[in-house]
Amino acid sequence: MPASGIGCLHRAGRGPEVPTLSHPARLGLYLLAVVAISFVHDPRGLALILVGALLLSGAGRLRLLLRALRVVLAILLLLSAGFLLMGWLTGQPVVAALVLINLRVLLLALLTAWMMRAVNLDRALVHWPQAQRWLVIVRGQIQLFRRLAQDYRYAQRSRSVLPPTLRERYRGSAAIGLAALDKGVHNADLVTQAMRSRGALHD
Repeated sequence: MPASGIGCLHRAGRGPEVPTLSHPARLGLYLLAVVAISFVHDPRGLALILVGALLLSGAGRLRLLLRALRVVLAILLLLSAGFLLMGWLTGQPVVAALVLINLRVLLLALLTAWMMRAVNLDRALVHWPQAQRWLVIVRGQIQLFRRLAQDYRYAQRSRSVLPPTLRERYRGSAAIGLAALDKGVHNADLVTQAMRSRGALHD
């Protein structure tokens, strides 16, 4: 994990040097943690792991938590509303399951944000060339989606005198999603064919 957490180098004059974990080891620990968390079904255990992860994440832990929350907050709110509505309609208790789901999703988001901050994926996948090639494809798609969403936002602003309503924002998000899916599939196929024609995916 990060240099400020489980594998830091002490500054000069503050004690002996502690070897840092290699990037492949950090990625491996992250994957093991994700699998292990799926076997924890006690909210108290998940809460303790969440607190422990925050403490180990080192400096900037609050920013890390906010970053993780920003990614999953809308999904958790929508999921929680659906569970509460289902519980109200059926008369079944859903609070315990809802707490468990929210804690698990938040913990996974926190670990993922920590991993993205602490792990250099190019170094972590140095022993797996084929995985590195797929990483190139994924990064290309991410850049494509970002630019597409930005273009749609700019287009909407340039054609609107008043701020868009909630309904218009939903419709715009749906349009962006459909366009991103269509373009993503198309471009992924093109990139994959180009790399395969050069023998990149035949290892």
